[in-house]
Formats: sequence, C-alpha cells, structure tokens
Amino acid sequence: MKYLREMKETDINAVVALIEAHDEDDAEQAEKEYREMGGHFDQYVLESEGNIIGITGYITPPSCERTHWLSWTYIHPDHTNQGHGRTMLTELIDHIKAQEGRKLFIKVSDYVDEEGKAVYAIALHLYRSLGFRVEITHKDFYDEGESQHILGLRLKPEQPKFTKPEEWPVQFNSVYEIAETDDSYSFGWIDDADELFDEDDVHKGIDSVADDEGRMIFLTFPSDYLNIKEPLVAAGFRLSGTLLDYFDDGVHELHFTHKVN
Repeated sequence: MKYLREMKETDINAVVALIEAHDEDDAEQAEKEYREMGGHFDQYVLESEGNIIGITGYITPPSCERTHWLSWTYIHPDHTNQGHGRTMLTELIDHIKAQEGRKLFIKVSDYVDEEGKAVYAIALHLYRSLGFRVEITHKDFYDEGESQHILGLRLKPEQPKFTKPEEWPVQFNSVYEIAETDDSYSFGWIDDADELFDEDDVHKGIDSVADDEGRMIFLTFPSDYLNIKEPLVAAGFRLSGTLLDYFDDGVHELHFTHKVN
C-alpha cells in the first residue's frame, strides 16, 4: 500500500488518542475492540513525519467473507480538510477490491451538537462522493432524534443467482442493549433450535426490553430465511429496510424495527 501501513499493537494508544480527540465514546469502544485478540487486524494507519495522523480499516462479519464494514475512520484534528480522508479511503477501497471484496458498508450518525452543527456531515459527503449510497435509515437509532444511516458500496459486478429460501429453526437466546446507543436493544438468536420462534416468543423479548425501559428494538435476518417476517410483523415489528446482496448476491439482510414506548 502506498500511503497506509498495517496497524500494530504498539499503535493502539496513539490511535485511541486520535479517535478520542473526536469522540470519547468511539475511543472507548475502539480500544476495547483493538485489544481483543487480533482486534487490530485489517486496520491501517496514515503517518506524517513519523506521527499517526489517520486511522481506517474494515471488519468482516460472520458468514460474509466478501462483505465488509468500514471500521473506525478518523483524521487527527490538526490534519483535517487536507484531503487525507479521501486518500485513506481510496487506497483502502482499492485494497479491499484486490482482496475480492464484494460490498462495503458504513454506519453514519446524523448527530447535531449543541451548537447546531451536523457533526458527521462532512464524512457523509465524502462517502457519497466515493460512491456510497444510503440503503437504510434507522430513525432514533442512537438516541431520540439521532438516526443511523447505513450506506453501501458495491466493489465487484453483481453475479445474479437463485437462492431457494429455507425454513430455519430460529430461536432467541438473549436480549441486549446495542453498543453506543441509549436504550436501543436487539435480540441474540440461533438457527439450530427445534422450531422457529412464534409471535409469543417475540412478545417475550419485547416485554424484556420494556422491563429494562428500552425504547427501540432493531433485528436483522437473512432474506432467505423462510417465514421469519410473519411472527415479527404480528408482534408489532415492521420491515424498515434491506441491505442488498449482504450475505451474497441475491441474499440480502432484512432489518426490522419496533418502537417499545
């Protein structure tokens, strides 16, 4: 790579400090992830005169070898508005393409600070200029009035294929608050249970979130999981959007949302 180099474990402190200069919550979460086994793998830094001035990278979700999420991407405040962000992302995208990556996704908040500034507006503009397009918007995801935009970028031409939907015996096995949100929850689930969850199972999860004073629930499932939608909709969830070709070409990720209060 011409501009970026692989992040090392010895870079963690400097990278966390860089992120903290922008967002303390992001820095805390990033440090936790970096220090997990191999947590800095597929992460890259940009240097100037021996100092780290930028961080970027990607994460590969389970069962998605060619689908990736853009991870923590920041430029040191003293070096912003100098084209470094575009340089980093352009080289990273080219690198992922060379690794046969198929799609790249990024999550962006529409947070507006106390002075009325849309904090991530410049980043959103940069992503759009590189070809990312909004595929889903989750209203009130991070907090009441702070939504999440999920943008996608296709890296390889689509190869259409037919995937026959199957009925998977999915059951919920946990309820948890989503990281970096205020009172937004999700359900953990497995797909090797004895039978598919029903409307009563969904209501049990909703009641558990309500007991914790949660306000929103967000769930995702592969589009080729047969009969997933019916019990969710019956319990009050709505299909809020789709990430196209997420698991494979023709196999999307369905997003469901429920407002608790």
